[in-house]
Amino acid sequence: MNTELKNEYHERNIRWTQTTINQLSFYNNLLLSLGIGFLTFSFNADLFKNLKFSFNEIDWSISFLALSLVSIVLSIVIGLITSIARLKDFRITRSINQIRQRTYEHSEKLLDESTPEEYKRIKRTFIIFKKQPQISIEECKAYNQTIDFDLRFRELRNLAHNLGLNSWNYTKKQSILFGFSVAFYLCSILI
Repeated sequence: MNTELKNEYHERNIRWTQTTINQLSFYNNLLLSLGIGFLTFSFNADLFKNLKFSFNEIDWSISFLALSLVSIVLSIVIGLITSIARLKDFRITRSINQIRQRTYEHSEKLLDESTPEEYKRIKRTFIIFKKQPQISIEECKAYNQTIDFDLRFRELRNLAHNLGLNSWNYTKKQSILFGFSVAFYLCSILI
């Protein structure tokens, strides 16, 4: 493959990656804004003042409204978690790129390019609380392919990859919960 074609593909990749990041950020922010707006619109404190639960006489209108409120609160919480995961992902990805650049500049060695490991769902759920491995500038400058350095770099790549997967999964869940919330609210009005 000639250099010109490689550069063109590289530029396309940069452009579409940036577009994808912008669109995901916009959509997440839109859902958060709509969710908070919908919560303030649909919440009526007077309705819940004299609320009594009874399985003999179920008030479906209030039940659907309560389900709507729970769904929208969960959607907002997941949206906030998505934002935090994305910020951490961007921070780690920036760090990965700096480590690659510094290591190559000082030792002309290319670092791991293999496909990152995809964590199981449980491990991915709590990944935003995981401490990221640190690699100093001095370690990059004095790189000599130590196993410890390579393992920490690989772990950074795994973290970034799995945080990215979480962002997409959380956005899907946020969308579904927002949709349920609107549907439950409509049911509470129509009943």
